[in-house]
Parts: sequence; structure tokens; C-alpha cells
Amino acid sequence: MPEFRGIKITRAQESARHAYRRALEKAVRAVSKGTKWRSSQGCLFQDHAGWLVAVQPLVYIYEPITKARVSVKPMSIDPIFWDVAGVSENKSRPLSFRCFGAWTCPAPKLADMDVPENDAVHLVAEQLLRIADEQLETLDSWSLGDFLQVCRKQRAASPDGYLSCVVTTLIAMGREHEALEACTDAEQAGDFDGFVAPEGSFVEMASRWLRQSIAAKTRH
Repeated sequence: MPEFRGIKITRAQESARHAYRRALEKAVRAVSKGTKWRSSQGCLFQDHAGWLVAVQPLVYIYEPITKARVSVKPMSIDPIFWDVAGVSENKSRPLSFRCFGAWTCPAPKLADMDVPENDAVHLVAEQLLRIADEQLETLDSWSLGDFLQVCRKQRAASPDGYLSCVVTTLIAMGREHEALEACTDAEQAGDFDGFVAPEGSFVEMASRWLRQSIAAKTRH
């Protein structure tokens, strides 16, 4: 009998939960048609006034619980990240790549919202769509500074995460010296952001890129 954190379910119950998740993904794709939202892997996402907004359904397997995870990031930071990492060709990738691609800036979670379950999964999908629409209104007053504050708060809780977001957002704001300082601090603290290439870690690549950029601006 499958067990997770003391919760036991039968094989049949586990299979039913997986089937529910797959059915919900299809239902979300169906309700997204004719809207500004795109859908992939059950996730609703769109570019809204320069912000990538994503609402991902989280179907718990060991409990009858579904949540909507809301995340957001500026559209401007992934292209900066790709320039820094030397993979500028990713700029031509579809929008879904910014949600699921390995070499992208992680979008901070803003909320996990409860979504009532229903055997009629199209009703659950419609509720997810309503949640997604409501989230757009909250971004009308958002700025890069607000996003930077969220990322720094996330890093305070988990130092190894969201460094790429902090650095690229500072660059997008024209604060390259602060971005370089953030890289230096992370390197001295031994922080690891999970991005490693033959050219080095993200911290190393970003530090080189920033020094070259600052030097070029100084010369001009």
C-alpha cells in the first residue's frame, strides 16, 4: 500500500488520483481555448503587459486536495539570463519554455490557493481560469522593484534559490554594479544557484558578463 508522510492509500486510489490529474490537464486546455491564456501540462500562462503569469494546478496524490499555484516574473529577465549564460538562441523558444525550461529564471510563488475538487473536472478547470483572470488585476501596480523585493525575500529563506532572478532584475533596472555585488556576495558565501555549464556556474558567468558590460560603458 503506497504511503507518504504517514498517509496510506490503496493502489486503486493512487491510480484514480493520477487519472484525475490527467483529466484536469485536458480540461484546462479545453477552457483556455478562445482566451488569452495558453495551456501546457495543465498550466495556464500568458504574457500580460510584460509579466509572465502562470497558474499551475497541483493535484495531491495522497489526499483529495488540489491547489492553484500562482507565479509571476518579468518577461525581460529570461533574455538577460540567456545572454549571460551564452544561450541567446533560447529567445526564439515558445513562451511555454519560460515556464518549464531548465535554463530559465525561476518564477517566485506568490500563492497556493485551494481549488474545490469535483468529479466534473471541467468545473475545476473553470475555477482555475477564474483564479488566473483575477491574478492579472493584482499586477496592475507591480514594478520591477516589487519583484526584486519578493526575490530577495525568497533568497533570505533559501539562499541557494532565486539568485538568477535578483541579478537579472538588477540588470534590467540598470543597476549593474549592485548586480555584480550580489554575485560577489553569493560567491563569498558559497551560494549555489543550480546553474552550471562548461563556462562555470551562473555566479561566475554573471560576474564576467557584468565586468565586461561595466567596463564597456566606462570606456564610452
